[in-house]
Amino acid sequence: MLLPVKIYNRSVMRRNILLYFVLAIAILSPACNSKKAAYDRLVPGDNIRLNQLGYLPGSVKRAVIVSSLSYEFKLIDTAGCEVYSGVLEDKGVWEPAKDTVKIADFSSFDKPGKYRLYVEDKGISYPFEIGPGIYDEIFKASVKAYYMQRASTAIEEKFAGKFTHPMAHPDTLCWFHPSSGRKSGSMSSPRGWYDAGDYNKYIVNAGYTVSMLLNLHEYFPDVISDDLNIPESGNGVSDLLDEIKWELDWAETMQDKDGGVFFKLTSKRFSGFIRPEEDTLPRFVVGKSTTSALNFAAMFAQASRVWKAIDPALSERYLSAAKKAWSWAVKNPSVIFRNPPDISTGAYSHTDFSGDFFWAAAELLVTTGDREYKEFIKAHPVDFTFISGENWWTSVKNLGYYALILPESKIDESEKAEYRNAILADADRLLADLEASPYRQPLNSFVWGSNSDILDLAVIFATACRISNDRKYFDAATETTDYIFGKNAVGYSFVTGFGSKPSMNPHFRLSATDGIDEPIPGWVVGGPNSHLQDRRSERNPNGVVYFSAEPAECYMDLVESYASNEIAINWNAPLAYITGFLVSHSKNCK
Repeated sequence: MLLPVKIYNRSVMRRNILLYFVLAIAILSPACNSKKAAYDRLVPGDNIRLNQLGYLPGSVKRAVIVSSLSYEFKLIDTAGCEVYSGVLEDKGVWEPAKDTVKIADFSSFDKPGKYRLYVEDKGISYPFEIGPGIYDEIFKASVKAYYMQRASTAIEEKFAGKFTHPMAHPDTLCWFHPSSGRKSGSMSSPRGWYDAGDYNKYIVNAGYTVSMLLNLHEYFPDVISDDLNIPESGNGVSDLLDEIKWELDWAETMQDKDGGVFFKLTSKRFSGFIRPEEDTLPRFVVGKSTTSALNFAAMFAQASRVWKAIDPALSERYLSAAKKAWSWAVKNPSVIFRNPPDISTGAYSHTDFSGDFFWAAAELLVTTGDREYKEFIKAHPVDFTFISGENWWTSVKNLGYYALILPESKIDESEKAEYRNAILADADRLLADLEASPYRQPLNSFVWGSNSDILDLAVIFATACRISNDRKYFDAATETTDYIFGKNAVGYSFVTGFGSKPSMNPHFRLSATDGIDEPIPGWVVGGPNSHLQDRRSERNPNGVVYFSAEPAECYMDLVESYASNEIAINWNAPLAYITGFLVSHSKNCK
């Protein structure tokens, strides 16, 4: 017990304040240690859903508590001390999961460290960190993942650790399928990335992926240096660009002499789940389409301006190829790709080319300033509004807007302002959706690749933040990203290798066949998909059995679940972008 001490002067007062402080620590420490043991005995439950990586200091920090009758939450540090407490906010029912939701908001707590969240009737959360570097490793891994996805090369231990394999798919002898317009013969088409969980390569998906990654470089050129530990590291060029060039080297081979672009390079059917070096199915150059030409034109126009200061000759070559592809598309504006009868690999087919034309024209306009592309855009405007859907590879018009607002964009400032305002208007619409959602995330449609949709929305918020320097958009980008790392209806971190409960069994041949328990890190999986294309049925007796039919819960961490658990290069591109943005956050939004 502390006895009252009479204070005679300031020196005595300071001495006694120190005495009180020392005694208080002595009294409280055993209580913390005792509670720590009790907390440590608790098994983290899935009813406390939060960003399992953690939160940036100064950022919004919220967690979802499901089906709780408690009124408060506590923040527990590694010593078992309760460092913060707050009242749970009742948010009602989130319809996509039928979850009764309460929100724990600890945004005002900023002390760096490792913590857990405690709710009396729901127990303890997974551990998480508050600190400035929480996205550093996942950002690097999301880019390094593309090295692991390279075709036509051995993946070496000194760069990939245990995730190695020998040379596979050299693609030096690829046969022309009749759909290509060539009657016979073959061509060499090496390099590039495997598109997804399979071993094939597609131009349409490459376009979006390359452009989003080039956006990352154009907006945040210093975020990746020359030390990512890939074969090109140390060559004086950003390793992000070195990795992108591996894909461009392949894509460049896919342009025909007339300027058109072959659609894909695949076997006639998907291989089984075998190692890449064991896949010896013949490879075919398949089809042509307006969309493959426009994707090619857009990515090579953008690459031309990025490489202008690095390799002027290569930049000119890229631009020439982009112009030829554009000209072919203008002359052939409605060539739809559909799989020939003997081909069953990815189709990436759609019929509305307006967004593709807009994007390609925008990239060419920003790179060249030529009137032709400006007049085309003026004659064929498209709105910015984001609409989710299963044909996510068609959502490219936004890329055109992102290009047109660049400082080097050769349009009037009044026109740039129109494009910026359109982005801000859509960001405001999405922000209203986020704030109205009990889960505080802006998407309520869960289809194939829904995690990519979530990430694309985060990119919109990040872009709005960059345009306006308004903190509300930074907070929205941050909170939307929380969903990917655990603040979702199934409690998973949807990124391999990151979080306490990460996706472990993606539909991904490279990982499913390597004999290693954990998958290659840094890949975001597709996520909840209410259409359940792979579910068990009379027609598909070997299909996946889903635990829930609620849209936001239609996810299974199984290799067999291609509808909810595959990886893809285009899904990882916005993951790399948004984590890169968050790594650079202090430079972009105050």
